[in-house]
Amino acid sequence: MSDLLIALLPPVPEQSWPRREIAAELAAYNYNVKILEELASQPINGDLDLAGAWVAHCALELAARSNRAPVLLVAYGAAGRMLAALGFAQRASRRRVVGYVLVDGELPKPGVQDWPDAPVTYLGTNESHLAELRGWDLLPGDDIAGEIRQVADRWV
Repeated sequence: MSDLLIALLPPVPEQSWPRREIAAELAAYNYNVKILEELASQPINGDLDLAGAWVAHCALELAARSNRAPVLLVAYGAAGRMLAALGFAQRASRRRVVGYVLVDGELPKPGVQDWPDAPVTYLGTNESHLAELRGWDLLPGDDIAGEIRQVADRWV
């Protein structure tokens, strides 16, 4: 098994994706996979908005792992727009992000100067034209687990 950690990030509330099935397939090929728990359903209080709560939640879930292996961050749908912030949080915690995978995801807003700090791959067609304009790798999204394996194999 590789040291690389594939983190299947939680969807935002009201969205879902088949993370358990994808994780099972990746694990069958001996990949180190972590399914991050979904955000609690209670409303967000205080100064945090949904994005802040999601990033903080994911960063804490990843920090709870004693293994500091490099990570491949995989997000679905609206969670994709928060990948830049989560990537910065991982850098701040001294965990290396080797890549980002957006599965039919919304793209982070352009203009963040130091992002992406690792290669980005877009799976699917939802915003693939914008991903292509940014020069990111594109895959059709027909076999999500297989395509994540393809991306992960660059670092295994």
